[in-house]
Amino acid sequence: MKKVAVGVIVCVLSLFIVTTAFASLAQFSGEWVNVNPDTRGVTALKITVSGTNVMVHAWGQCTPTDCDWGNMQAYAYGPNVSSNLAATAQAVSVVHKESFAERLMILRSSGTQLRAETYTRFTDTSGRTNYAAVEMFKRKAPLAAPKQLSPPNGSTFNIFPRTTRLDWSAVSGAKTYTVEIDCFQCCTANKWCTDVGKEYKLVPNLTNHEYTFDFVGAQPGRWRVWAVDANGKPGTKTGWWTFKYTR
Repeated sequence: MKKVAVGVIVCVLSLFIVTTAFASLAQFSGEWVNVNPDTRGVTALKITVSGTNVMVHAWGQCTPTDCDWGNMQAYAYGPNVSSNLAATAQAVSVVHKESFAERLMILRSSGTQLRAETYTRFTDTSGRTNYAAVEMFKRKAPLAAPKQLSPPNGSTFNIFPRTTRLDWSAVSGAKTYTVEIDCFQCCTANKWCTDVGKEYKLVPNLTNHEYTFDFVGAQPGRWRVWAVDANGKPGTKTGWWTFKYTR
């Protein structure tokens, strides 16, 4: 009987060690989506970390659109009273209150994913049973890169004025687009501006899938574009497409 009891204690301690593994507080930072697209609980999290201050923005499953639980103050926990939270955070907690319920959420790093334990306590007189749920979250993938359409990569133009129209495809989830235009020899001889750490032309907040401008001179240029989501997060950038003016 003693051997059995010791074995149970060892197993419990082993589980505790696994579920309270150290994690850099920065690992919690970012946008997360539930791995279960059909969840009836928390659908998405946006965690912001500044030093040891943590804010959690959560969304819950609702129809036709997810319920916004708002941006909430959260608290990080270390392994002991003298821990360096930024380096050894074990968990983050946050409380969400509604008129009918209070939810305590405990977040832990689990490899490349995030484990969320949510404890819901009903504060109304409905008689519903308090319950606990465990859900896993993965990092939200960045928006895909647009597909560059025109002018074709490597185009040469012998026209003046050097009016250039750039076209690209729409990206699902994009609110705006940013175009970057680079110029050869505009900043330094025989180099692109970006090669020497300079920015020739950056055009943000485009809502259409095209941009027209007059290029500076009879020389090579190049461009790339990326989508930006509703939270201002940039997506994947395209590669550079080049063009050249001869007059």
